Amino acid sequence: MIGVDHLHVGIRTVVVVALAAWVGWLLVRGVIRRKVPWIGIAVVAVPLLALFWTERQWVSAEQRFSAVSHSIEPASPGVHCQRLGEAFTYAGADLGHVFFEDGIPVGPAVIGYETCQNLAAYWRSSSAEKSHPSLDQVIAVHVLSHESEHLRGIIDESLADCKAMQRDSTTAQQLGATAAQGQLLARMYWMEVYPDLSADYVTHDCRENGPLDRTPDDGVWP
Repeated sequence: MIGVDHLHVGIRTVVVVALAAWVGWLLVRGVIRRKVPWIGIAVVAVPLLALFWTERQWVSAEQRFSAVSHSIEPASPGVHCQRLGEAFTYAGADLGHVFFEDGIPVGPAVIGYETCQNLAAYWRSSSAEKSHPSLDQVIAVHVLSHESEHLRGIIDESLADCKAMQRDSTTAQQLGATAAQGQLLARMYWMEVYPDLSADYVTHDCRENGPLDRTPDDGVWP
């Protein structure tokens, strides 16, 4: 999708920095006065640690998804998971998008807030759970593949979606799935999601042994 630039710093990041600064100020002031307010510091430190852990989890997920994107397009700037604040201010309804200028992808692929949550849930799910992914998780994995195809310079949605669908199994495996689980996820997208997509995302050439089949006559689809 074509769009405009976006923010990378979320409200949670600002709050973590502000709370850390507050703890530091309380500690320094306590040392100067020779009476450290340990109770006050503890009251601030508890939410600080909780928010810091949540922020670290979000950043680690973003780094993992960027690594997957780099495997598809090594020169890409990776993935940015939309923050909650961005989700409120973003006017679009898409699950992910890549910004283009003069036909060239600019900046990282932006994946929607809820989609990133579903993607992280799949990544962190157990091996047994990956054999029964939710449809939201299937779509989220596909969005990562799809937006990574846009980072390769593909603007056409139907072409990007067909190529991405054939990468979904590999993408799933890079998020911890087995080969069989990856193929299951890709098959679920093909059977349960692809038929209901809008015309912009669908092409008759996207079929087994069709013009867009990356490995025709191998008996594997997608």
